[in-house]
Amino acid sequence: MPLISDLLEDLDKALWYCSLDMASGFWVVEMTERAKLISAFVTPFGLFEWLRMPFGLKNAPQIYQRLVDNALYGYLKIGQRSASDGPIDVFKDGEPETDRRPSILGRRSYIDDILIPATSWGSLYTKVERLLEACDKWNLSISLTKSFWGCHKVDYLGHRVSMDGLESSAQEPRVVG
Repeated sequence: MPLISDLLEDLDKALWYCSLDMASGFWVVEMTERAKLISAFVTPFGLFEWLRMPFGLKNAPQIYQRLVDNALYGYLKIGQRSASDGPIDVFKDGEPETDRRPSILGRRSYIDDILIPATSWGSLYTKVERLLEACDKWNLSISLTKSFWGCHKVDYLGHRVSMDGLESSAQEPRVVG
């Protein structure tokens, strides 16, 4: 999981921002056969298994973050395999390439919140277009009602982000429970 302080660095150098919120969150991730068995639960109507990753599993945030990072950093999507295929290594010789891939978008993501900063409108357009292509390829959905497109100020991870720097977000505290 990325550190929030790392994600908030150097955001004052941008003029335009897109703050995007993913829709359906963890449900995008299909459960493996083993995970289905482990997360099964009993009700008066029988035994049920999750087909998609539910909220509340201990490793769900890390798995979803890895999926989003893989999608937005341009890694290959690995297709379905049978259980008899054994373990798979995504690198030909077992080692990653020495040149680390930069983000294809210059974006920052924390679980289901994505921020795209840009210094010009054209640059923002290009980055958003590439992000939407990656989301389409990986079957990731964006919540249009919770997203902000092409703004000078946006709220991101509890902070108001603008070219003036970071401010704390002025949201009213709410009672949980």
